[in-house]
Amino acid sequence: MITQRLKPQTYAITILTHGRHRHFQRTANAELFIYTLTSYRDAGKFLLHGFVVMPDHIHTLMTPSESIAKAIQLIKGGYSHAVRQQSPGEIWHTGYHEHRIRDLQDFEAQKQYIANNPIRKGHTNYPHVHTANSVLLDPPSHLMEQLCS
Repeated sequence: MITQRLKPQTYAITILTHGRHRHFQRTANAELFIYTLTSYRDAGKFLLHGFVVMPDHIHTLMTPSESIAKAIQLIKGGYSHAVRQQSPGEIWHTGYHEHRIRDLQDFEAQKQYIANNPIRKGHTNYPHVHTANSVLLDPPSHLMEQLCS
């Protein structure tokens, strides 16, 4: 039996901390989260097109290699496991918000939203905001193919 590969989908994801606790205000927590996120990216679990870590939530723009649910499970579970020694208790709000990227214009709008999030929230000089402006990648190939269709 031949299995058909599903067409890749790109998503803008927002994940809140439990009770909107400012968990990522602590530099070590923000850096450990970024390490966890980029480790899964480097392992090929998803393409990471951009992200920002805010004090009480994160935004990512990603194309998962499997499902978005699996990518979120890895991110939330992997980080929770890694930080358990330093920060016992609940880390994440139940669930997450996903927005499936429809086209290249939507991709660019979401990328800008992520890049501008610290400014909108009044964190222009906040030392623990980690933006991925320097690593925002080109759009995924499945969005670029829409231009040629």
